[in-house]
Amino acid sequence: MKVFLDASFLYALVNKRDIFHEKASKMVEKLSSKECHVITTDYTFDEAVTVLSRKADKKTALRLGGMLLESNIILLNVNQKVFQTAWKYFHGEWNFSFTDCTILAFMRIFGINKIATFDQEFKKVKDIEVIS
Repeated sequence: MKVFLDASFLYALVNKRDIFHEKASKMVEKLSSKECHVITTDYTFDEAVTVLSRKADKKTALRLGGMLLESNIILLNVNQKVFQTAWKYFHGEWNFSFTDCTILAFMRIFGINKIATFDQEFKKVKDIEVIS
């Protein structure tokens, strides 16, 4: 099973004041199985540490960044094909940020249909299963 980690999940995981912190912490146990490949991208990494730096503090953002870089989470770069597809999605029907469009494009291109997120907008996408 492949699961994409969204910034909202990552933010909640390390921010104890977040309303989804406890839920995210429990989800980590499920995502830690050997059969589960946990994936995120450089764009999501950027969004998560930037939001944490602004809304929590830089120390928490650095802790998340270090945790992601030192973990078994597969951190991949958004390539040109993902970028171009995301740009098309950004013009579309959903109310996604461009970063969220890169997530959707990445997931579809690489055959990932599950996402760990607290962003309700992803529930509107029929071929994506939201894990929350």
